[in-house]
Amino acid sequence: MFLMDRARTLPISLPPPSSPISKHAKVLYNGSQRWRVFSLVCYGLSTVIGVMWYTGALSARQIYNNTTRISLDIPVEVSDQSSTEVVVGGPPAATTPSAPSAKMALSKLGISADESFALGSTDPVKYTASLTDFIYTYFPPKMQKSLTYGLAQYFPKDGVPFPDHENLPAMVDYQNGWQTDKRPRPVTSSWRRHNLGWKWEMLGDAEAEHWVKRIFSESLIKEVWNALPAVILKADMLRYLLLLVQGGVYTDVDTSCLKPIVNWGASATLWHEGRGWLVPTRRGQTLESMIKSLGPPSVVVGVEADVGGRADWNEWYARPVQIIQWTLGSTPSHPILLDCLSRIANTTQRISTWSAERDAKVAQLRAEGSIQAAEKIANARSWVDPKFGGHASVMEWTGPGVFTDSVFRYLSARYNFTWPEVQNLRTPLRVGDVVVLPVTGFSPGVDQFGAQGTGDAQAMVHHRFVGSWKGVEQGWPGSWR
Repeated sequence: MFLMDRARTLPISLPPPSSPISKHAKVLYNGSQRWRVFSLVCYGLSTVIGVMWYTGALSARQIYNNTTRISLDIPVEVSDQSSTEVVVGGPPAATTPSAPSAKMALSKLGISADESFALGSTDPVKYTASLTDFIYTYFPPKMQKSLTYGLAQYFPKDGVPFPDHENLPAMVDYQNGWQTDKRPRPVTSSWRRHNLGWKWEMLGDAEAEHWVKRIFSESLIKEVWNALPAVILKADMLRYLLLLVQGGVYTDVDTSCLKPIVNWGASATLWHEGRGWLVPTRRGQTLESMIKSLGPPSVVVGVEADVGGRADWNEWYARPVQIIQWTLGSTPSHPILLDCLSRIANTTQRISTWSAERDAKVAQLRAEGSIQAAEKIANARSWVDPKFGGHASVMEWTGPGVFTDSVFRYLSARYNFTWPEVQNLRTPLRVGDVVVLPVTGFSPGVDQFGAQGTGDAQAMVHHRFVGSWKGVEQGWPGSWR
């Protein structure tokens, strides 16, 4: 600015061309004129150079400030999704896609792959606040204290994700095993044989109804359960409720245990070698000592599908990486289970509105004499894929799609972990309190996604795929078990 002010105040007072000047004086004048013009040009160039220097300095300073601010805002919330929620504690019901230049894709599959995960806010404070609201809105008063205490174990102070991993609860300490079927029958023998000391229980439909009524009476969770229109939806919700309350392992009735549960993820590789999430809590504590004292995980899940770079992945799977929920293990009160249940409650309320609007439309068409059109709408099931006339698929209401979102939302909020980091996984990966098994872990022998056979060292559970919920969803004969 000094150079610019100096240029504006230069003493330029040239005489008019008609002034009577002697020849000698004219020569002197012309020389002076050229000198003054030369001086003016020099000042002008100095001004331009000075302005460019000053502007560049400001820009550099601004860039430095922005970079510094970004590096200090950890964890950074990267979700661009709407904060509008249909149900207290539920994830956003809709997303607001950002412009292509607003963010970079997390993988070579592009932005569409990232946006297939409906995570919601991954800010730790907002995450824990939404789950706390969900607890106090939906669960019986007798359960609220234990659930909020469980949540605080993983986010102990204002959502800051730095608890002591040595003292987190371990899934294997809750030796409860669960299976479900339409009618009670003996638990698959392989599960008892490989896991001595575990308490196994088979719940039929009637037993499941009684358990939910006893544990969640006079609560909104019970109302959500009652509102589910299909048995398969209740079967999914039941596994999350069982583990949320009592912990342990749930597994479908058509699975076989290949290795003891205590071995699941025992040889897991530590994500980032523990750096960034194993934080010393005592003086003299080192990363090496923390790794040695690290206890068993709180949650064990497995990858079901990993599409790699396949461009048509969304024609076959809901997510480019999908997490299994036919077998899973967890401690009680874990945030992943809470979040999954909040999503189910959210979708259930939204579909209740859809059903009411459908019934009104049917009544209107019948009154107008459009019987055929009315019957077509009336026969549409709310719980089948929209392309088959429904409103939300089992996958997105209670199944692997919604469970996958809950797993990755927790890992993002808790550890700033992103889904591409489990692509091409061949050995177990430990991310904080969660172990993620490769496809071979719970899906050996599927002949895709790099899965090995049932005799492989990484094979823990064999799923025989006796029934298919997809047949029921599409309206074909079949069993959901």
